[in-house]
Amino acid sequence: MQNAKKTLKRKKDNIFIKILKYFFPHKGCGISEGVRKIMFLASIGVFVFLSGELSSNIKTAKEEKQNLEDIRQYAPPSTPAKPKTEETNSDQRILQEWAKPLLKKNEDLVGWITIPNFADDTGSLYVDEPVVQGYDNNEYLRLNFDKEYFYSGSIYADCHAVIDDEKQPQNMVIYGHNVRNLGIKFTHLTEYKSGADFLRKYPIVEFNTIYEHNQKYIIFGAFVSTVYHEQDNGNLFQYNNYLNFDDTECQFSEWINEIQKRNWYDSDIELTENDQYLTLSTCTNEAKDLRWVIMAKKLTDKDDVEAIKKSYVMKPDSDIYFPDEWIEKWGNHPVWMGWAY
Repeated sequence: MQNAKKTLKRKKDNIFIKILKYFFPHKGCGISEGVRKIMFLASIGVFVFLSGELSSNIKTAKEEKQNLEDIRQYAPPSTPAKPKTEETNSDQRILQEWAKPLLKKNEDLVGWITIPNFADDTGSLYVDEPVVQGYDNNEYLRLNFDKEYFYSGSIYADCHAVIDDEKQPQNMVIYGHNVRNLGIKFTHLTEYKSGADFLRKYPIVEFNTIYEHNQKYIIFGAFVSTVYHEQDNGNLFQYNNYLNFDDTECQFSEWINEIQKRNWYDSDIELTENDQYLTLSTCTNEAKDLRWVIMAKKLTDKDDVEAIKKSYVMKPDSDIYFPDEWIEKWGNHPVWMGWAY
């Protein structure tokens, strides 16, 4: 009886060893067979890793979207009553009621950004959330509004474009991640690459600082820009440095000429150095370390939105300036690969 048990155990051990030898390289298997087994094991490792990444991304997507929905309950109403007192004058910047509960959660809040009607099949807007401003432009790269680590970070204003109860810049620069696997933050801004018809559908960006309400901006430009000089033979348009226009470092004529040179679109929008502007910046995935930039002007009483929408046209390829790094990969013409590319 004891011998039978030993024989059975030996058979089980032999089967286990055979299985190990079948899948793992060992002394005695040929070189080609060893390579095959190594490649097989590597493919299993990659599969397990990617499965883990996919599971993590799905979890992250749910958490981040839930976090965003929780924050959106504080969104400013479409037509808030602006508080007025006898002491108030037209130049006084008054904290809006909608901002007060959010400031208790995060004192870095400076505004709220929305692109009206630009939504998924459930009606959830792609861009509709608070804007913060950190002590530098890295603080909110991976922090959400509650200052917790989130891969998609926050939508945040350039730290040099000070927004407070005394002032705000003439051109407000706002950053957001392009999170193509999640489709949140500024990911869907890349859809403005798809042509003038899309721009006509969603030409308006609403951005209210915590001292404003009902502030609408109309898009007049969209272009690809570089991050480093070497990406474009030494040329670098530092669009995020033009915050207030003057006659020295930040000349309006220089800024607008650089934009129009790169702009994928033409329109009948009148642009002057006395207007207020909004710059939205995110990554573009068609080439490494390039940015996709949306430019908008605050609407004035003389702006005819319907006429402007009709005037949008895609510029001829030959009239658009593309960086060298873009040209090397795609040639001298626009490319639209979808927001998830």
